Amino acid sequence: MTRTVLPAALFSALLIGACSAPPTSPRPTDQLPFMGSWDCGVTTMTFTPTSYLPSNDAAPISIRSFSTQNRVTTMTLADGAVIQVQWRNDNQIVWVSQSTGDSFDCSRVAG
Repeated sequence: MTRTVLPAALFSALLIGACSAPPTSPRPTDQLPFMGSWDCGVTTMTFTPTSYLPSNDAAPISIRSFSTQNRVTTMTLADGAVIQVQWRNDNQIVWVSQSTGDSFDCSRVAG
């Protein structure tokens, strides 16, 4: 029986290489479980992975950046507005405007 010995330096290099692989970035849809349309009483809002539509008649506004922490996603829109969405469950969110202070309880209408 032949035994192959892997040199310690080669083993260490392989191990370090495997551990230092760059992390994969989640797609927006992985961090934004509220994609779809929401009835917020006064309007129906729609979220896509790249844009926000404040109503059915409005033009989409690009989402410039977003971050999610503790089920709250903060989005900075292309027009500079900052909104937050607190995801309660598959059928309910709370929408908040950092600019105006408005907030709405919303129910899913499509998703």
